[in-house]
Amino acid sequence: MLFHSHVFLFLFLPLLLAGWYFFNHRKCYRLAQGYLTGMSLWFCAYLNVRYVWVLLASCLIGYIFCLLLKKTDDEKKRKLALAAGCVFHIGLLGYFKYCNFFIENVNALFRTDFPLLSVFLPLGISFYTFQQIAYLADCYRKDAPVCTFFDYLTFMVYFPQLLQGPIMRSGELIWQLHEEERRHFHPERFAKGMQLFVFGLAKKVLLADTLARAVNFGYENVLLLDSLSAVLTAAGYLLELYFDFSGYCDMAMGLGGMIGIEVPENFDSPFKSASVKEFWRRWHITLGRFFTQYVYIPLGGSRRGKMRTVANTMVVFLLSGLWHGASWNFVFWGLLHGIGVAWDSLHLFTLPRKWMRQAATFAYVCVAFVFFRAESIGQGFLLLKAVAIPKWNGFLFRMGEALKISELYILTKGASMALPSLLPFVNLALLLFLFAVSIVVVAGKKGNVIAERSSCGVKYAVCMGILFAWSVLSMAGVSTYIYFSF
Repeated sequence: MLFHSHVFLFLFLPLLLAGWYFFNHRKCYRLAQGYLTGMSLWFCAYLNVRYVWVLLASCLIGYIFCLLLKKTDDEKKRKLALAAGCVFHIGLLGYFKYCNFFIENVNALFRTDFPLLSVFLPLGISFYTFQQIAYLADCYRKDAPVCTFFDYLTFMVYFPQLLQGPIMRSGELIWQLHEEERRHFHPERFAKGMQLFVFGLAKKVLLADTLARAVNFGYENVLLLDSLSAVLTAAGYLLELYFDFSGYCDMAMGLGGMIGIEVPENFDSPFKSASVKEFWRRWHITLGRFFTQYVYIPLGGSRRGKMRTVANTMVVFLLSGLWHGASWNFVFWGLLHGIGVAWDSLHLFTLPRKWMRQAATFAYVCVAFVFFRAESIGQGFLLLKAVAIPKWNGFLFRMGEALKISELYILTKGASMALPSLLPFVNLALLLFLFAVSIVVVAGKKGNVIAERSSCGVKYAVCMGILFAWSVLSMAGVSTYIYFSF
């Protein structure tokens, strides 16, 4: 189920909120938690019930490994249980996500002809696998709170963070399940949650999905791109990805506010970063935290000299690239980010002005994300070649035409009828206006900051209602999230 779908907004969410607050009002707290867990499983099963069976099996076996860790003080047995648990979780993820990637590369390397397997990719498996590994490692360190399987299952399947994160630690959620105050309706918290949800919905539907039309058209015609259209295609994808994923995370935080069980922030104005290293402290915060705490630090972090620091950094980002997708272009994307972070760590060269560092960081990150979106490394280099070689063939007009913004149909139709020769310039103006709006939103305050500081007056409420209605009306062609593919 998608947050930006009619079934979620007008069926699932009302049923969830009604049942949740009804049971809590009657002080049936365990029943309320069971209702929340059941609704979360329905949320997962809506697209394919097989996703639920994989999730439940993963949670059950993962919890057994956690019990084994908690019930023994023998260090050898604890290490064995930790290793076995990690092998299980990584093996499950590897089977569903990487088995065909492995077969393809074996066939290419050894000129064999092993058939590909018919394997589906369970939604959210990349996220809940890492969340369970984090809990398992915390159990080994004796940092994880003691919880029942009921609490563990609720933590893992809690729907606002189930499919795309954030990747939460047990200490961020389990305690909330037992805080009675969070079970009661809190008007101010609920209102702020609604505002943040609407902001995220607008990011996804009005910005990300609209940008996607022009960006997809650009990537479908890489050989036809000129310099300006190639730049806008690359930058447009980075903006699209940001609005797509951060929009989801804003909606997840907003839903947490409405329910009273909150999830952490996952984006902190990443495009204001003055270095690649800072970018990764602001972009997909919980993923960076996971790799730092459970990979980078165990490898030695920055405690063993500069060369070891660089090596550990590269390992982390190569794994991060592979985690994002079973393709070599994701690995190459991770390599580029690793090089950028290593460069910052070595302090080899820095620009004198902050705005220069911010511009350079955005440009570097934008180049790296070309390979994140490209169908192959070769296609990525073709787009960068178009950027580097000055050329103009008017492809921007075709990108503008690809937008086809339904809300402005009357404007474009009127232009085509009155002055057909003017229509390409109208489409181009709309494309540039979309980028301008995107830049203003990125440069402005974060949604959660606006929600915290806003006073819910009549005018503000009307504006929020209009934004919500506009977003709902624009959901005619509902899209999936980009990270569903990962």
